Amino acid sequence: MKRKLFLAALLAIFTALTSVAQTVEEVNAKILGPANLNFRKFSKRVVISDFHVKYQVAMELEDSQKGGKMWRGGLRGDAKATLDLVLDGLDPDQLQKLTDELYTSYVAELKAQGFEVAPIEELWNHEAYSKDREGRWELVPGNGPGDSGEYGVIFTRATNGKFVVPKNYGGMYVGATVGKINNKEKDFIYNSVSLVVTIFEDSQGELSKALNRHAKAAQVKAETNFKISEDSKVWFGMGTVYPKGGVEVTDVIEKQKFESGQNAARDKMGTDFGVLRVWEVENKEKKNYATVECNPEKYLKGTELGANAFLKEAIQVLVKKAN
Repeated sequence: MKRKLFLAALLAIFTALTSVAQTVEEVNAKILGPANLNFRKFSKRVVISDFHVKYQVAMELEDSQKGGKMWRGGLRGDAKATLDLVLDGLDPDQLQKLTDELYTSYVAELKAQGFEVAPIEELWNHEAYSKDREGRWELVPGNGPGDSGEYGVIFTRATNGKFVVPKNYGGMYVGATVGKINNKEKDFIYNSVSLVVTIFEDSQGELSKALNRHAKAAQVKAETNFKISEDSKVWFGMGTVYPKGGVEVTDVIEKQKFESGQNAARDKMGTDFGVLRVWEVENKEKKNYATVECNPEKYLKGTELGANAFLKEAIQVLVKKAN
């Protein structure tokens, strides 16, 4: 019995240690916008127009070099290299649940910092949306994980809130409408949140790419590197807060490197057929595929830690601009 209790205690200690192993690297929150941007004359009320998270679960890299006649004679074929990476082990429904939890935490942090979260209907009924509102905008809750329109990305919008989103993100009216609100509205602060969570990144430097172009060799490189991407944005009025360099979290995914490369076929001598000489080459392509196993508990916890760290820093930027 004592031995069993001792083993159980060791297991409990090990579990506790592994559960706190993940740490968030430094968050460097920056804001872009007018030099005199502040919210001191605004009501301390925030309307969250949108809150969504994009989770990268796959990536494809491709490089190609066109062949043709070589400088000192001969013929070079086309070369192409492709690398496809897929993250395995995540449940999209768990990603949606996490997005909902992040939204709840975000709202709670805004309130804790002295801001009121105003009803979304104030934005939906705003005069800036009056022109062709039904054709351009939607008042929607999140509806579960779905296709983002971007390769390898799962899109989630918080299901525990309602948001005003454009029916067509490519429409010119989006920026114009938000601009009207930001320029005139003082009764609330317009807010929108877009988080991007990445697991793969292009790891080939510009020098390497330049050398490959010179050599007419196709090559792509990638590696695992979990982070809350620098592409994440929190908009407050005319200010955009983003995490410079992204937010990295330790012990989420094992560091792995991947590569695909293809040299071009060359025919320098050709074949002599008497009255003429013929050069002939084959176009070559190399495709590499890899599946990366993911520990869902580590991934979900790492995302929670990194995302909340950035969102809290973003709110602190707002606090400084509002006081």
